[in-house]
Amino acid sequence: MHQHEDNYINYGIKNMNSILFTIAMMILSLSVILSAGTKSSPEIKKMDMLEGITHYGMPIQEISKSYNKDDSILKVVYSKKLSDDNMDKYVKLFYDEFLHQIEKYMYENKLASKDMQIIISNCKFCKIGYCKTKNIKELDLVLYSNGKSIKHISFKHLDIIDKNKYIDIARSTVIILLNR
Repeated sequence: MHQHEDNYINYGIKNMNSILFTIAMMILSLSVILSAGTKSSPEIKKMDMLEGITHYGMPIQEISKSYNKDDSILKVVYSKKLSDDNMDKYVKLFYDEFLHQIEKYMYENKLASKDMQIIISNCKFCKIGYCKTKNIKELDLVLYSNGKSIKHISFKHLDIIDKNKYIDIARSTVIILLNR
């Protein structure tokens, strides 16, 4: 009888261990599920508060240029809220060429609407805010017409670093964004 009782006790202990393991796993799963429902971790909240500041603590300079033709206005904005760094040499070269191409376009063409805006965001490090969520090192340009997003174009940083490409990219971007 003792051997039968020992087997029964061993079975009960194994069964109890299995039940405890199952309960522990359910608690762990529940905590993972509940934490997944939260909007952001403390680290991400801290990073979002750096909006307009680089991840290394420098303020990002917002740059804006406006063009008027007839009764239409086009505003080009390098956004400090959507960028994670100031313009480096390559982004500045592209930006200057982009403005030059806009001037050429506006000399020859009319704008499609009265109030247009191009917002430029520069995601270089992908460590804070908007750039962190995208996790792509790129320059992003969005055309707004009368407050509505109309067209969007983006390209990788590697494309504008090439001295032979950035002028063509700037010209193409103006045509893509501003042609009707």
